[in-house]
Amino acid sequence: MNCPRIVPCHTLRVAQTLAAWLIASTALAAPGIGPGAPFRDCGSCPEMVVVPTGRFLMGTAKPLQVPTEVPAELDPVEVRIERRFALGRHEVTRAEYAEFARATGRDRRTVRCRTWVESRQGFADLQIAWDAPNVPATPRPDHPATCIDWHDARAYAAWLAARTGQPYRLPSEAEWEYAAKAGSRALQSWGASPRRHCAHANSNDRSTMARYPLAWRAVDCDDGFPDVAPVGSLRPNAFGLYDMIGNVWEWIEDCASLSYFGRPTDQRAWVWDGGCKRRIQRGGGWSTGPERSRPGFHGDGDDEDRADFAGFRVARDVP
Repeated sequence: MNCPRIVPCHTLRVAQTLAAWLIASTALAAPGIGPGAPFRDCGSCPEMVVVPTGRFLMGTAKPLQVPTEVPAELDPVEVRIERRFALGRHEVTRAEYAEFARATGRDRRTVRCRTWVESRQGFADLQIAWDAPNVPATPRPDHPATCIDWHDARAYAAWLAARTGQPYRLPSEAEWEYAAKAGSRALQSWGASPRRHCAHANSNDRSTMARYPLAWRAVDCDDGFPDVAPVGSLRPNAFGLYDMIGNVWEWIEDCASLSYFGRPTDQRAWVWDGGCKRRIQRGGGWSTGPERSRPGFHGDGDDEDRADFAGFRVARDVP
């Protein structure tokens, strides 16, 4: 750096750093950053979208309930989203996660991950590196990061918060479902057409069944991806968010529960004193059938579960 003689280099660096911080910290307060407006806090940070405030029915309205629903969905509750927040425009990608993995040593370890095993014609737990799952066969930097457990996902959000100075975290279940429904009161935000399903969601479909002999029902359309798709390959929802349904299941902050009875009626995560072992997963993945591939389906898993059909996206508080 060439510094003017009247300004020492270290002073100029401090001033430049402070100016950059002020720009970043005030960007979201600017009039141009509103609902649906994407932004990044750093060049390799996930792209985020501001989600507006509002109210919605969490769970499934009684006229739309189907026999496969879990008990939590059968007791819907109105929830208020009183504070704006930002949600990842896409699921966290392999390229984004790789930087964190290198910084924390996760790139040098193997983990137990549920992945498709060709010789068994089914899913099984294997000791593999997070960046070398069996599915997809040819991983790309813009595929979602998979073989990630809840602790890994939460650690990534904390690392991102420390790196940027911004309040990154995992989304609450209420925030996630509100964002996935994107103002719709239907079972799916795009309607009931199977063809529209494949335009918006990478789920178990014709192409998946042609490649993998899954034992459950597929949606009657073809999204063009037999397994994991690069993020943003299909259409976004009304809030500008991609892959909220399908591609990979997404870890949520909340503890798992069998009912919404007694849960907060605002956007706070529902967690127990002392913590919990099972956490919420939402959205379904590339191998999930149509009954579970919808905003209202309430899934969960052990917080140390890892799978090639499960990943996450991050949330962030905004002014």
